[in-house]
Amino acid sequence: MMNPQEVGTKVREYHSFLEDTLKRDLADVQAKLEDKVKQYKEWEEVKQVTKALDEFKEKDCDMVVRMGLGCGVHVTGEVSDYERTYVDVGLGYFLEMDTKEADKYSDIRMRSLKKDIEHYRKLAVHIKVNIKMVLLAINELQSLMLK
Repeated sequence: MMNPQEVGTKVREYHSFLEDTLKRDLADVQAKLEDKVKQYKEWEEVKQVTKALDEFKEKDCDMVVRMGLGCGVHVTGEVSDYERTYVDVGLGYFLEMDTKEADKYSDIRMRSLKKDIEHYRKLAVHIKVNIKMVLLAINELQSLMLK
């Protein structure tokens, strides 16, 4: 049986572990998860754009687009060549691809991101379980102090 002072020390250690380690780890994992979800949505947009390009190519008409340049500034232009597009592959590099290649490439990136998203979701659940276990341990220790 532990004396009340030892129980109080253990409760403080568990609180410290909870705040300094588990909650920080959970915040990091959730930030990474949000980033992966954002990237996934961007690749979904690439697929939508390639689909739109293919549709306009079939119609054989020009596509009017409006692009944001930042700071609320937009520019309007026309797309008349539907054969090639540039895809941001990361680190500031763009590859010229046709729409089918861009669609396949986005599928590959989306599959990879799905795996990452699933991994981070499982990791977040694992950390949340650990948080609940620590909270239960703290509750048990506090109930021992009251007895």
